[in-house]
Amino acid sequence: MQYKTLFQILVAAGAVRAQFNWGKTDEEIQKKLDQLWNHYFKGNNNSKVFYDQGNEGYILDVNNNDVRSEGMSYGMMICVQTDHREEFDKIWNWAKNHMWHKSGSWDGYFAWKRGSNGYGGDDNCAPDGEMYFMMSLLFAANRWNNKQYMDDAQYILKRMWDNSQHSLFNPRYNVITFQPQGNENNFSDPSYDLPAFVDLFSRWSTTNQGKWKAAASATRDHLYKSSNTKSGLFSDYNNFDGTPHSVSYNSNAQKYMYDAMRCAMNFGMDYYLFGADAKRQTEMARRLIDFFEKDGYQHARFNWDGSNPSEQYTLGEVGANAVATYALMGVNGYEDIIKKNLKMAWDGEPMTGQYRYYDGLVHYLSMLHLTGSFKIWKPAPNVQEKSITSPYNGKTYNTGDVVDIFEDCKLYKATVSGGSTPVTPNPPVGGKSKCSSKITSQGYSCCSASCEIVYTDDDGTWGVENGDWCGCGGGVCEGAQGYPCCENSTIKNQIDTSSTVRISTTIPVVNNSFELRFD
Repeated sequence: MQYKTLFQILVAAGAVRAQFNWGKTDEEIQKKLDQLWNHYFKGNNNSKVFYDQGNEGYILDVNNNDVRSEGMSYGMMICVQTDHREEFDKIWNWAKNHMWHKSGSWDGYFAWKRGSNGYGGDDNCAPDGEMYFMMSLLFAANRWNNKQYMDDAQYILKRMWDNSQHSLFNPRYNVITFQPQGNENNFSDPSYDLPAFVDLFSRWSTTNQGKWKAAASATRDHLYKSSNTKSGLFSDYNNFDGTPHSVSYNSNAQKYMYDAMRCAMNFGMDYYLFGADAKRQTEMARRLIDFFEKDGYQHARFNWDGSNPSEQYTLGEVGANAVATYALMGVNGYEDIIKKNLKMAWDGEPMTGQYRYYDGLVHYLSMLHLTGSFKIWKPAPNVQEKSITSPYNGKTYNTGDVVDIFEDCKLYKATVSGGSTPVTPNPPVGGKSKCSSKITSQGYSCCSASCEIVYTDDDGTWGVENGDWCGCGGGVCEGAQGYPCCENSTIKNQIDTSSTVRISTTIPVVNNSFELRFD
């Protein structure tokens, strides 16, 4: 078969591992991420947005000189993805003590802004904050094995639907509201549409799973409807049918302004994490990137239809639009355009001065996505110990062997007793099994060549070794997505997808060209 483009080779080759690299070593990529961290979290008063206050810390909206749930939750997401638990705890402590409502009509929600002293501001919520708070806490609970983070996340998740006075999602349309009260409950902000997050809530929430699942579908639909069919742009505020919505207190609500640029990052993230709406998201990306190509990446603000351009293209837009190009991989004619957008994102310098907070953090989040550093931190496998006798499940083992088995829908590290006399096995060729590139691109390694499959999902077949997930050869589970296909005693089987989902992929660019790496 002849492949016309390298993208088609990437799609066809199951063993390809792609990495957004720019010809740099892993250490140089980490240096780029360290630069962003040290600038925005550890820098001087002209660069940092994180302010350490001992047991607490806050993210400052420098231009408005206040603290917003948006920035606080962004800060927590950056911390959990970059393994900075100390700063995560400081930000969460500040948010809990000064923003989080644990009683009253706003129980479970967050005040969307406070003064840097923790007082004043506005008790009402801004839903993008709730979305990032919930997702950050779930990731933190799983990454750092912390029950309190999980309890806090579940408290918020439940009250987003069960608060008797406020529902984060409009119950008729299952779409996130601009604000869950009064007339603001009857329209939306499409930049609050985070389908990948809602999909995970539907898997990990202990309450209202059906509502979260309906919301995941409705969120993807709303984000698609919100994309202008000609320009690909989004409006800051809009109706549930995707058309712009006007309000008396914001004359720019119907335009592509400050909030709307995040939509590109949102659907690009959903594309590479889940791919559940890939066809429509590719359509959205083509319209949007085609529009900015024609504009020459010169302007930042437009009417919804793309008319009346103004202001200069921003660093936040650079990052968000680069994430959108995930949905253009494999589309003929976009190779150079993708490289252009990625290069702009890579070359973007961290911001200083009055406006560094918003565009700077959107670009930082985008770079986590683009460098493969944004990971869905799934629950660690719960592995218990037991003894088994050989043969087990039709396979013969040596006495003293330790094997990972899946029995009655539970994982065990089993020690073999009563087996054959131990022999020194021949080492497996290469020492590792071959496994799906979708697994290795997420940061997981391939298992040893003698691995046993304990779980199968869209990413491939998984094993467990040394208490962690790894990629294990081939095999297909016949169970439906989201449900276990357990038998009384089996090795090749599927664990509920609530504990294992797709994590991350990366973009292949090296020395301004594309590179294939085979595991």
